[in-house]
Amino acid sequence: MRLLSGAAMDSIEKEMPGDWTAAPEAHPEVIENYAGYTPPFNVKALTEKLIASVPSRYLHGLSRVVLTSAGELPRKLRRKMTKSRGKKVRIRTARGLYHQAWHGKPAWIEIYVDNTLSFYKRGVWRLLLYLAYFRESELGKVLFHEVGHHIDATVRPEFRESEDIADDWSTKLGRDWFRKNHPFLRWVLRRFTPVIRQVAILLNRRLLRDGKISRTEFEKRVRKLRSK
Repeated sequence: MRLLSGAAMDSIEKEMPGDWTAAPEAHPEVIENYAGYTPPFNVKALTEKLIASVPSRYLHGLSRVVLTSAGELPRKLRRKMTKSRGKKVRIRTARGLYHQAWHGKPAWIEIYVDNTLSFYKRGVWRLLLYLAYFRESELGKVLFHEVGHHIDATVRPEFRESEDIADDWSTKLGRDWFRKNHPFLRWVLRRFTPVIRQVAILLNRRLLRDGKISRTEFEKRVRKLRSK
């Protein structure tokens, strides 16, 4: 999601550590800022690997990626709203936010790890996080989506729905990641595409039931999966 309210950006930055006026490095710094939440694996290390896979020309002006948890947001921030596909959405339900450069402060990305991995927090689903594919897929999907917002805002602007643009970049950057790091998956996917498609639909149905995605977004994803 893209966070548009400058006032909201200022209030969130006050809650986060670090110097927000510092010039961005070649690759954004990854910072963990949890209160009562403990990630189920080394999210910082994986995030650093994922962001390092993005061509540096797409990251110019992006200062940092902050890994945090929505469950620990102060009450004032839990009530804050952002926009997604023209609709108002509470920040506490988001998986990620892109903060544009504002008042001399560079752009940055915020990922709510607890929301991002909420599907896997109970039962047999938690076991899937022992597999690198699911860790990289879930975290990468959110990270690359927010990077897509940065690319749209600073490098290659397009004049269409910003969430669709970010989704397209997420797909492209994710595909590049898996092609480079897991070439054997292409062999697996060719042979098990029908099974994988049904599992993906099931996962998205669960996200719909939990209120993580809208009915429109669910139907869009299912159409896309069935067209492959």
